[in-house]
Order: sequence, then structure tokens, then C-alpha cells
Amino acid sequence: MKYVKKKINLENFTVRNIPSTVIVEDSTGKKVIDTSSPNYYYGTIPNYKIDKNGNFILNSSGQKILNTIDINLFLTQKYDDMGAFSDSPYSASTQTLTNKPSGFNSFTYGRLAGAPPNFYYDQNNTITGYTDSFKLKQVKSYRKDSDGNDIYAINLNTSNDPENLFSGTLLDDNEKTVYKIGANIDNIQNTGIEFTTFKNELTKVENEYGKNLTYNTTIFKTDNGGWNQYNTTLSATTKKEEYLGVVFNPEVDSGVFINRGIADIFERHALLSEIKSTNDIDTNRG
Repeated sequence: MKYVKKKINLENFTVRNIPSTVIVEDSTGKKVIDTSSPNYYYGTIPNYKIDKNGNFILNSSGQKILNTIDINLFLTQKYDDMGAFSDSPYSASTQTLTNKPSGFNSFTYGRLAGAPPNFYYDQNNTITGYTDSFKLKQVKSYRKDSDGNDIYAINLNTSNDPENLFSGTLLDDNEKTVYKIGANIDNIQNTGIEFTTFKNELTKVENEYGKNLTYNTTIFKTDNGGWNQYNTTLSATTKKEEYLGVVFNPEVDSGVFINRGIADIFERHALLSEIKSTNDIDTNRG
């Protein structure tokens, strides 16, 4: 077990401002601080988050937010590389099937020997819904008009991979802007996600932190709800033993035990798994 000691300056979390709501006048007309006010927290660390006026900050459910002190832990880990995995191109067997079996369902039957990729395609489903307008920034031009407004050039491809994907504006008028994100360059009409952002309609929502957001009303639509030639491939995952020792990104589980003074965050029986010698017993305070 490795111990890492960290010191935290509690002054960074201590309230050092006095809101105007706790300043009152005494019998002589002199302004004094009302230390009995529920909004007076000077010199303390409140149990719940407060604003500059000393009022509790509430979440979207109207509940007080617990005031926590967060610590960054930087872990070092060791792992053994077990080789590299690779996707090998799929090729059907010599007895390639030409007709899909009646009632064939890949979720039930899995991989069917001799079945080409189109056996796994199904009917496309159209998915629609409402979203925010932040993706509109991805299709705007670097130029602006004489009034300083963004220009949305029709069919201008703003994708990071313009040879394969299209992201750009399809229509822009006084009412709305219609644009595609992530469409296949060879079939823009039937691929990608189509967004329509209305210029004169606003949507107001409250996020999970209780902050109010306002953006232009936007709807999206995509016809790629099913499996088709644009989102379905067949490949075999193989392990290349000749690459043993080559580093790749593994999945590592880390066990972290936090001691806060003499109080354990985890139960005592969990710490027993870390005791390897009698010295560890002394380290864990007996």
C-alpha cells in the first residue's frame, strides 16, 4: 500500500464576505453586523453551498447542494500487456448464401456462416426530436456579413474529414437554417443527422445544475435508425500474438482507500485486503 499525504488550505473554502442583508442599524442608528442572522457565515465553512448574499443554492429539484471539498488523486498503475487485438476483414465462406432465411434475426442466431453483410440490414427507422442549437456553430463560415452576423454558405463542407463526411448548411433563410452533420459524402441526402434551427423561436430550459439556458429552438431528424450499409460492417476480432509486449490501452481497476485523519472512508474489513505483513498492521493503526 502506498500512502499519499495531501494538505488542503481550508481558507480557500472559508466565507470571508459579509452580505448587506446582515448589516442592520442599532438603537443609535449605527450600522452593525447581525451575527445571529441565518445569512451570516463569516469565518465558517457552510455545510451547504451558498451565494454571495448568504442564501442557499438549490438544485433543479429545489434541494440544497452539499458543500464538498474535492481532492484530485493521481494514480500510478502497473499492468502486463497481453498483446494487441485487430479487426480482420470479413469474407463469407465459399458457400455464400444468396437468400436470407425466413425469420432470420441476428440477435437470436448471431453470426450465420456464409451470410454477406446485407443479411444483417433492416428497415431504416426515422428518429426525430428536439435538441439545442449549439451544433449550428459547426457549419458556419469564417466570414461575417456587413452587420457582423455569421454566414451559413449553402453546401459548404465544414467537416473535419471532407473526403468522407459532409457537415454543412442545406438551407438558410429569414425563418430557419437547415444543416446536416456527419453525412456520407456519397449519399448526403439519406445519411447523417439533419438539424433545423428556427431563428425566431427560443427555448428556455434549466440544466441539471439549476442554471437557466436559452437557445434557438432546434429539431433533428435522421433516417439511420436501423442497420444499413453505412453503419454496419462484419469483421473478426483476432489477437496478434506477434505483438505481445506492444503497449495498448488496457482496462485497469484501481482500489483506492482514503484515510481522513483517523476516520476511514471505507469499512475496516475492506482495509484488511491491503494488509500483507505485520508492518501493515502498524501502518493501519492496529
